[in-house]
Amino acid sequence: MASYTLFKPSLELAEGGFQLLKNDKGNYNSRGELVGTNHGVSAKFYERVIGRPPSIEDMKSLSKVEAHVLFKNEFWDKVRADEIQSQGVAEIIADHAINANPMVTAKIVQRTLNKYFGKNLVVDGAIGNQTLAAINSVDDKKLFEKIAQERLSYYQRLTDFQYFGKSWTSRVYALGRKFGVEIKKKRM
Repeated sequence: MASYTLFKPSLELAEGGFQLLKNDKGNYNSRGELVGTNHGVSAKFYERVIGRPPSIEDMKSLSKVEAHVLFKNEFWDKVRADEIQSQGVAEIIADHAINANPMVTAKIVQRTLNKYFGKNLVVDGAIGNQTLAAINSVDDKKLFEKIAQERLSYYQRLTDFQYFGKSWTSRVYALGRKFGVEIKKKRM
C-alpha cells in the first residue's frame, strides 16, 4: 500500500516555502488581502483550518511540519491514498488533490477509469469503495499515465494556465519521471 512518508519528498519539491504572488488567487484571504501561501498551503485553505482570515504573519509562521499534517489529513486521507496499492498512482492522485482539490481529482480519476478502463463508476467526486477497488484493479502504469494526461488537460482549461501552467505541468512530469512513466500527449 502507498505511504504518505514516501510522498513527502515529492511534495516538498513541488511546494516551496512562503510566497506572495499577486496573480495567484490562493494567496488571498476572504477579505481580499494578499497574505501569501506557505509550503503549498493556500490562504483560502488555511482560513478554513483556523476559522478566520489569515494574516501574512499567520502564513509565514506555518511550519513545514504543520503543512504536512494538513496535507496528510485533508488531502492524502480524503483520497484514501493509504489504500491504493500503487505508490505512483497514490501520488499522482494526492498531488492533484493538493493542487486542485480532492473532489475535482476524484472526478478526474472516476472519468479516467470509466473512459479508458471500461469501469462504470458514478462520477460523484468521492473516492469510495467502488472507485478504490477500480483503482486497484487496473494496470498501475497505464492508470498513472491516463490520470496524468487528464490532469494536464484539466490545467489547460483553466484561465490561470498562462501564469501557472509551466509549474503545474512540470509537477506532473516530475512524478512521471519518479515512477518511470512516460506521459504521452493526449490525442485530441
